Amino acid sequence: MSIGKLKNYTHKSHLNSYTGEFAMNLKHRQFVKHVKKHLSKHGMRLVVGRGKSVNIGKGRCEGYFDQDKKLIKVAGDNSAFLETLLHEYCHFLQWLQKSKIYKTSEKHCLIVENWLQGKKYPEHKVKRAFYWVRKMERECEQYAVKLIDKYELPIDKVKYIKNANCYIYAHYMMEKKRKFSTFRKSPFRSQKVQRIMPSNFKAMSHQTIPQKIYDALLSCV
Repeated sequence: MSIGKLKNYTHKSHLNSYTGEFAMNLKHRQFVKHVKKHLSKHGMRLVVGRGKSVNIGKGRCEGYFDQDKKLIKVAGDNSAFLETLLHEYCHFLQWLQKSKIYKTSEKHCLIVENWLQGKKYPEHKVKRAFYWVRKMERECEQYAVKLIDKYELPIDKVKYIKNANCYIYAHYMMEKKRKFSTFRKSPFRSQKVQRIMPSNFKAMSHQTIPQKIYDALLSCV
């Protein structure tokens, strides 16, 4: 099971014409239909919750992919529904395409999840686990950006990538604070944080975090 999303995306398409708005809604509906059909083909399903978040274990998040329960679950009453669905669908694609990074990360996701809940592990093992989780999430986000183009999704790609890097970097805060929901104020809504986030994936966000980004995220904790 992939770690649930903590992102509060702020992507919005500012469309001034009725035609543009209709086209956006149509692309949105077409993508949801595609996801449902693709999941069904592999014995899985899409579950859309009624609230702004959904239950996952003892917590709540915007959405998640669970390969064991064979589903993607996404909060339906959430302004980031499309972005969240896209991200979780890409976790499904990682699983389906037998991504080596995804496969390797599975045991590390479990270590991170258990460690956040209080289980003890050697420090080097925790650091290694977070590295693989970040690497898996980065690959997932790279999948997502390609699909934005492929399906002409109404998502601001630059903002999506900035938020994607922010999400990956946020795992350093999870590790520091040993807490999944670490932020008092959302870094995804902070102009200060967003201004310094990379707008491409050249930044190896899974390997290291620049000091200025670390300090900016820490100020949100």
